[in-house]
Amino acid sequence: MRTCEVCSGSQLAQLHRQHFLFPGLAQPVHYDVVACQHCGFAYASDIPDQSALDQFYQSVEHHLHTELPPGLARIHERFFQFVETHADLAADARILDIGSGMGHFLAHFKHAGYPRLLGMEPSPAAAEQGLATYGLEIRSATVDAFVTSERFQLISLCGVLEHIADLRRSLDKIGALLADEGYLFVAVPDAETFGKALPAEPFLEFALEHINFFSAVSLDNLLSANGFEKVTVISQHNDFYDNHYLLALYRKASNAPTPWAADEVAGNSLRRYVELSQQVLRPVQVLAEQLQASAEPVVIWGAGSLTSRLLCDTPLGKANICGIVDRNRNLQGKPLLGVTITDPASLAGQADTTVFIASTTYAAQIRNTLEQQFGWRGRILSLATGAGE
Repeated sequence: MRTCEVCSGSQLAQLHRQHFLFPGLAQPVHYDVVACQHCGFAYASDIPDQSALDQFYQSVEHHLHTELPPGLARIHERFFQFVETHADLAADARILDIGSGMGHFLAHFKHAGYPRLLGMEPSPAAAEQGLATYGLEIRSATVDAFVTSERFQLISLCGVLEHIADLRRSLDKIGALLADEGYLFVAVPDAETFGKALPAEPFLEFALEHINFFSAVSLDNLLSANGFEKVTVISQHNDFYDNHYLLALYRKASNAPTPWAADEVAGNSLRRYVELSQQVLRPVQVLAEQLQASAEPVVIWGAGSLTSRLLCDTPLGKANICGIVDRNRNLQGKPLLGVTITDPASLAGQADTTVFIASTTYAAQIRNTLEQQFGWRGRILSLATGAGE
């Protein structure tokens, strides 16, 4: 069990248990979504052991878009505009982007004329592509393993803090890397907005790698307790994932931390989010039951986070799955429910088979590929089509 990273509380209210079945794993894993009953911080407890997490992180490839989708490009541009607007950076400011991927966000600083840039990313492939694509130096390292005598005027954490189990230790290390009065930019999903609208994808925010669910209050509590003072925080919608992100700018502080304030919104928002996700899941549950009953051959397109949840939350795994395809080369060749994941090119000659598209972000693109490239005649099913066409 994880104790609260804000107040060290151990009295937790359980909000949801999320199960996952990933390629290469023989059995499902799970975590519990909880809220601290003392300060209100919401996070995942009873998380899978590190070997399961390592297997997952090694398989993801979403940070290696050599051709960046326009929606993701807009997100990075808005993040950069936020920093440019609110941070008073010298022209020669030393900037470190932690969790940089191949440098899509950091490249905005290069284009704006900042010369002293460094990325940090565990993936060696990302480091290689960052140099080849943007001419950026990206070191293959984790926060714990990163060693340098340099101090930075800006450190950015875009989509990073929601992934970290030991927040206090990581923020202590990050604070040591930051120059006096240096800025910390943080972008994380805004948990306060989770329960305000039907999600496009049930339980999307409960991805295996997302283990902290911040509201503006809990983010401020955490950063204040670890030596940072708030400059400004906003909540901004992004249309690519159809969710909201907190964009937060903090400054390294020398004064004593302020007392934390009770987060009275995150727990209720997550409770509502669970209810709305279950509502979105019901038609998919019915569809999966129909596929199980018909025993018709089914190909699943997509072996990522959505599939990992649907195989546990619905009877989809009991359908007659004759194939699973995914463009992610790191997943190809791995088994899932006894079926080997293959490249979509393997669909040639199967145009009469039913396909279930296990993606929301790329569903239209996948449907177009099936119809235009493969001349698909079989049923094409997805979350959006319900029982299909």
